Amino acid sequence: MKIISGRIKPAVAHLSVSLLLLSAPVVFSGQTNKPKAAETTSSVPGVQCVIGLEGVKPGSKGTISVQGGALHFDQEKKKSEIGVPAILGIYLGNESRQDISGLGGTAVKAAIPYGGGRVLSLFSHKVEVMTVEYTDANGGFRGAIFVLPEGHATMLKTLLVAQGANTGTHAPEPEPPKEKKP
Repeated sequence: MKIISGRIKPAVAHLSVSLLLLSAPVVFSGQTNKPKAAETTSSVPGVQCVIGLEGVKPGSKGTISVQGGALHFDQEKKKSEIGVPAILGIYLGNESRQDISGLGGTAVKAAIPYGGGRVLSLFSHKVEVMTVEYTDANGGFRGAIFVLPEGHATMLKTLLVAQGANTGTHAPEPEPPKEKKP
């Protein structure tokens, strides 16, 4: 490096700054904002129980959690749980929900002139659907359907499987009957 009147040449300075900027992602790549597996919480608020839990009204919202060898669904006053040994299968699916729906949403869409209400239908969000098949205390076959915010169903399924829950398998679709040729 040549020093010109107490300063480093501008080309060398630019090269040094470039190397520093290019090496920064490598140095800081180990630092992420994502929670580690040990830090992941097993409680998810704002979950809708569509149907299937004893003592819980269909469409109720609450908090779902996995703790103490059971899947818990807690509301303000009511609580329900499914023991991990009773779980026969856990199935996950993705869905898209409209934010503006129902009678009020339909009225608002209709009130916007020139078909502008259809634009409101574009505002949707992704959710995950988790179906849990289980046996109740009397040995009866039951199923509960939960709608969770995106990204939580897989975490809950992993926690339940780690505690010994069965994942179940879907039955294969039957093949269509073959047509008989005359």
